[in-house]
Amino acid sequence: MQKEENYLYAPAVLDFVRVSTEYCKCLEQCQGMQRAEFCRVMRGLLPMIYLKMTLIGTVPEAAGWNEQQLTEEDYDFVRTAVAQVMGEHDDFLDVFVEDFKFSEQPVLCTVSENLADVYQSLRELAATFSEGYEEAMQVSLYETVEEFKLQWGQKLLNALRAIHDVDMQQAAD
Repeated sequence: MQKEENYLYAPAVLDFVRVSTEYCKCLEQCQGMQRAEFCRVMRGLLPMIYLKMTLIGTVPEAAGWNEQQLTEEDYDFVRTAVAQVMGEHDDFLDVFVEDFKFSEQPVLCTVSENLADVYQSLRELAATFSEGYEEAMQVSLYETVEEFKLQWGQKLLNALRAIHDVDMQQAAD
């Protein structure tokens, strides 16, 4: 039952879930997409996801646990589909990864893995919200916000930076 004061139904949260759902749908359907079109769409969605997440603000800690709905096969499907779209432009060098602390050289990363990691977190959230169980939604939203701070927020920015670079190279050609 929806309550007016329930933060789960705040416009910022619902906007974030909508944009997250659109992102997941795009990655699930990107096979055969042209790289330029994929980059254009990601250049729009990734900043929107980041912005919508920051507008949520503080989320109360939620006790509980949600069973993972995303399978390894789902993750691999998305990662592989993005890698195929990105082709030889999937790899990029990064200094904003944990492994860089132990290296003097940038670390080789992939757009596909970064986007699939973001997908994993957002897909779980979208699936949980679509089921409509408030307790599970609270847990999922709290976990997504925490994972944003610790992991996928930086991965989103890294992928966006790499996509921007690919897009600018294509524009120059």
